[in-house]
Amino acid sequence: MSVRGNSGFVDTDKRFGSSSGDTKGIIQREQQFLERTQGRFEPVSNELAPAENPTAWYDADSTYITLNGSDVSQWDDKSGNDIHMSQSTTSAQPPYSSSNSSLNNLPSVDAANNQWMESSDNALLDTSTTGGFTVYVVAVKNSQPSTFAFLCGRTNTTTWSQGWGIFLYSGNIRFFVNNWNSSATRAETTIPANGSTSIYKMHYDETTITAEIIGDGADSGTQAYSTPVTDTTGTEGLLLNAGNSTAYDGDFDFGEYIFYNRPLTADEQTETENYLKNKFNIS
Repeated sequence: MSVRGNSGFVDTDKRFGSSSGDTKGIIQREQQFLERTQGRFEPVSNELAPAENPTAWYDADSTYITLNGSDVSQWDDKSGNDIHMSQSTTSAQPPYSSSNSSLNNLPSVDAANNQWMESSDNALLDTSTTGGFTVYVVAVKNSQPSTFAFLCGRTNTTTWSQGWGIFLYSGNIRFFVNNWNSSATRAETTIPANGSTSIYKMHYDETTITAEIIGDGADSGTQAYSTPVTDTTGTEGLLLNAGNSTAYDGDFDFGEYIFYNRPLTADEQTETENYLKNKFNIS
């Protein structure tokens, strides 16, 4: 916008003409211009989002789900890295729910005992040289069907002596790095009650293993530990609801699963947690 006046001139002003010739005071001309913004002033979105660049991101929205009848045969990676999860054995494919009342009426992948999925292997999942990792899983705990009930992880065979994992055992949840069966390599929380909707969070920065339950059954635990993650050998991907054996399956309805192959900063953790809490109405 441009404004032109007479800078306070109070004598007869004939610049713009006058029928009487006695126009006095301030006369101003206003000109307004419309300009193409080329998208520079897009409206600010109120939609929250997780921290940038997840390594693998599984959102239960139907856009990312391939069904075999009513069961899930593939869960696509939303991150763009194509680290998809799949299950080719029909009897082990988890059912799909288009609306889960425990997850803010959003869709879920409902994996019960003997139903599980695993992602493809990918070098992006390695964390031995990245300083650690961060993982979030939004799930409804339905029951604990066995002595061990695996939630998620990337670990070797059934010895669980490499990588990392989260599983329920003996009244607690163990969040472990490199060895499931050593108190020096795991942090623990209590197990939420059946029917609980929670965010399961694990953060490792080669200083501290941090375990946290956000929402129902809120709890946290830490363990000092500084050894880099021993990446799994072979073809292990991200596990969901299985610890490399159907004997270790859990029973959870999964709404979202986000994995970062680095330890998120404090601000990034807050950003991701606010996104998940807002989306699934978790306080």
